[in-house]
Amino acid sequence: KSLFFPLFETPSLPTTSEPWHLLVTQTPAKEKAKEGETVVLNCHFNSPRRPSLTDLMVRWYKEDEKGQMDLLESNTTILPNNSRVFMSGDLSQGDASLVILNVTTSDHGIYFCEVTLPDGKVVTGDGTKLRIRRALGNI
Repeated sequence: KSLFFPLFETPSLPTTSEPWHLLVTQTPAKEKAKEGETVVLNCHFNSPRRPSLTDLMVRWYKEDEKGQMDLLESNTTILPNNSRVFMSGDLSQGDASLVILNVTTSDHGIYFCEVTLPDGKVVTGDGTKLRIRRALGNI
């Protein structure tokens, strides 16, 4: 009969003791571009606990007057026929920046960078508002 057994009944790793404290930063808050330009929307995340990248999911979505639209999920583009939008950053450095090539006025909107952690917690950046100006000469 072991005298020590009751001491070890407490769970060894309570999940609440170590939250992920992930910070997702999007810069700038507002971005302007002309039609046809390439836009980079910066998103960086950092956490004192270095999560493995296989456990992280980065999603980008856009909000505009038509509602919400997913652009990238699980680090890959999900828009059909759309190779204009992709992530350019090095995720292992916490860089989940989004590149939009050859922007059009339909790219107007607020873009959100969202990171889902291994424990299911979702952290979203503050958003970047993108405004597209028509190129001169187009009527």
